[in-house]
Amino acid sequence: MLKIENFEVFGWEHAIRGMRNPKNSWEKSDSGWEPQFDTEQGPVAGEFVIGPKDLDLMTRLRNAGTDHRKFMRMIVVYADIIAPLYW
Repeated sequence: MLKIENFEVFGWEHAIRGMRNPKNSWEKSDSGWEPQFDTEQGPVAGEFVIGPKDLDLMTRLRNAGTDHRKFMRMIVVYADIIAPLYW
C-alpha cells in the first residue's frame, strides 16, 4: 500500500513571476496573497490565490510543450511517502 501525506507546495509566487518574464507582463498578473485574520491575534499569514488570468496563462504554457512549461520547475512539492520497504 502506498500512502502520501503531509505535503506542502511552495514557489507559486516565484513561478508566476518567472513565467511572465519573457513578455514583461508582470502587471497583468492577478494572483496574490489573500490575508486572513484571527480574532485574537489580528492579521496572520494568508493563503496564496491564483487568479484566472494567471491560471489561463499557466494552462496555455503547459499545453504548448516542454519548452514553454519551464515555470513548473520552480514549484516545489514536499511530501511524506509511506510505502513497503521493497518499493
